[in-house]
Amino acid sequence: MCTNPASFQDGVDSFLYSKREVLARLEGWKKKYLADKENINLTGGEPTIHPDFLSLVSEVRQMFPENKIVMATNGRMFSYPLFAKKYLALNNLSLEVALHGHNARLHDAVTGVKGSFEQTVKGIRNILKYRNKSHELELRIVITKMNYRSVGKIVAFIKKDFSRADRLVLIFMEMEGLVESNFKKVGLTHRVFNSFLSSAKLRNWAKGLNEIRLYHFPLCTLQPELWPYVWRTLRGNEVVFLPRCKKCLYRKYCLGIHRDYLKLVGVKEFRPIRKKIGLKLRDSFYHPIVKVLD
Repeated sequence: MCTNPASFQDGVDSFLYSKREVLARLEGWKKKYLADKENINLTGGEPTIHPDFLSLVSEVRQMFPENKIVMATNGRMFSYPLFAKKYLALNNLSLEVALHGHNARLHDAVTGVKGSFEQTVKGIRNILKYRNKSHELELRIVITKMNYRSVGKIVAFIKKDFSRADRLVLIFMEMEGLVESNFKKVGLTHRVFNSFLSSAKLRNWAKGLNEIRLYHFPLCTLQPELWPYVWRTLRGNEVVFLPRCKKCLYRKYCLGIHRDYLKLVGVKEFRPIRKKIGLKLRDSFYHPIVKVLD
């Protein structure tokens, strides 16, 4: 599920991720970031295993004292209390931690690493233990063929142990990287998952949580009652609209379709919505639909 190409690890390109190179790139963007207060996003691979991670992020905070630092992580390094304390000593942080199963059997099968569930769970506990009011914790379930039938159990586990998280996000897997060569094992269609999902089920999952969201879902693949949970988070160059989408009444509120999904699955699932649906809207590109009206 890593969005970087495999070459980022090799001897040719790996220097681009050295502390010096990362800080140099940020220095080039400094004027813009300081002016618009845009988030500083840390992704990977796994950012926390960078050999200079703590000193690097400390310098990032000094360069951008008011920008939120957002990091996508597997959470495993946070199982070490000293690491968790040092990172969470910084303010204005958002952590996005992926949990792939409700037990070690499922989570570790997805990650391919024995013991990763135990470390991730300990990491989440430490984040909740040591965080302050300026920190956000977002828990994520990346939906694949391996775990989609267990989403309800994963949600129940999160509600039982981690209900203090700021939000839970269900993310439809991005069809890129190693997904193509492992499609039979992990590949899933919108049609299959959305026949499993329902508005009643999602409302039930949301009870006891601060917030629940859906990422990477085109509107035509969901019941309209689910649209208020949908957020647009992919970059424009990652998604496409089909010619038939021009006929859809709700195209301007839709994420679009992940480009590699079309290559691996095809176009048959996507139909323009022609029926008028009452909506309460707000002026937000990322979350335009607030409510579906009766």
